[in-house]
Amino acid sequence: MKKSLLLFCVLGLAPVLNSVHANEVCDENSKRLKADYSISITKHTTMGDSTRTTNMSLWRMDNKVAHQYPETKITEEYTLVRNKFIKPVRYFDGHQRAIEYQPGETIHGKKETDFSYRYQLVSDTFLDSMTLVSSTGSGCEKTETYELKNSAGSFTLTWLVHQQLIASFEVESGKVHRNWTLTSTDYNADVNSFFAKRADYQATDYADIGDDHTDPFLTKMVTQGFIEAGASGFYNDKGHALEGEHSH
Repeated sequence: MKKSLLLFCVLGLAPVLNSVHANEVCDENSKRLKADYSISITKHTTMGDSTRTTNMSLWRMDNKVAHQYPETKITEEYTLVRNKFIKPVRYFDGHQRAIEYQPGETIHGKKETDFSYRYQLVSDTFLDSMTLVSSTGSGCEKTETYELKNSAGSFTLTWLVHQQLIASFEVESGKVHRNWTLTSTDYNADVNSFFAKRADYQATDYADIGDDHTDPFLTKMVTQGFIEAGASGFYNDKGHALEGEHSH
């Protein structure tokens, strides 16, 4: 009787243990990946609607995350330092040059303080403010849908729980409709090479830019207004759209 009861308990726990193991696997996989997004922005005017579409890739490697914009050949990297500070680097892929910022540095009156919306493109605080309306799947396939309406607009988010990835994100704000769609996820991407290649770029510290008036690249970047605090997350913890959607 005791053996039967023990066997029953073991068999009963097996699905739970398998589920926990599966969740741990997909959580671990989410730390190193490449996720591709299509971003469309539609503006409604009296003259009709106009839509602009662009693409971005989210790269993760443990405590590093990068937002790559193929059209503008700009990549923005954020590294979490000592689980407290964020070190931003802006890479100009077409020139193989980089602008480095110091961890915790205030740039144009702003400071990087929330790694979550750089890491997953929407902050944990903003996610917590939304209302869960549905949940489907289990394990690595678990997907949740959230909604929120506030003074900034109307938001609908489809969230891949264990991957910490946006599957889709729709925003109606005034006369502008924004839509982010996950088009592919690659857990076997060579993230080491991606980050290592950019680490080899010629880098200039942001604080030293004004000291060098002989570098044609820096002169050009200042003239065109490229040198500014990067802001390629989607929405901050207040639900407001972040600047710098890389339309320059």
